[in-house]
Amino acid sequence: MKKLLVILSFTFLISGCSMVTIEDQSFDEIIQSVIREDFTLENVSLEGYSYYLPKGVILKKSNSLNSVLYYNHRQMYLYVDLYSYYHKKDFSYEVNPDSYYSQAIDLYGKKGYLEITQISTNYFVEFMYNYSKIEAYVDEKDLEKTITQMAYILNSVKFQDAILNTLVGENELDYNEENFNIFKPKREEGNFLDYEEQYDNGEDQLIDEDNIDIGIESNGE
Repeated sequence: MKKLLVILSFTFLISGCSMVTIEDQSFDEIIQSVIREDFTLENVSLEGYSYYLPKGVILKKSNSLNSVLYYNHRQMYLYVDLYSYYHKKDFSYEVNPDSYYSQAIDLYGKKGYLEITQISTNYFVEFMYNYSKIEAYVDEKDLEKTITQMAYILNSVKFQDAILNTLVGENELDYNEENFNIFKPKREEGNFLDYEEQYDNGEDQLIDEDNIDIGIESNGE
């Protein structure tokens, strides 16, 4: 595994929260710095859960389980696994020594992983934590600041147990069938073809973030 150090120094400011400065830190240290915060802000509320989008991250569209986000002119996919959270599903992550970066996360009673795979000239980031996962293709120079944003979003996910008791409990089969396996890295599926096809169709073009048509979907429609 390659030794990774943050080569960019930047200051990350979230309105209403303390300022976190990331300087000369490894990915492990970035994750620790963000996740150790007692994060209570939210600005996106969906059925059964909510989360916070930091300044600079834009919500393109969302349904009950998935959100399409834009950050730094790149598209990111957020998946929230209500079914696994409801059943408190456990999992284990096997570190992949062939990845650009691969690390299990077990912090404050919540598990996850960060895996980065180089694909051509891009880096495919899979960041899973707190029964949620964000995937994106990222330029190497943007890895540190993008992962910092991802960590803030994943750490901010809050589940509404009273709603989920009805939402998932009464629709057990539906949620089980629709569940996206956030616990399994793409490499375990054999290839990155499905994800690459989305970007080959033009979805990975640079985005004009000042002219994004925002749409909120409901009930997966």
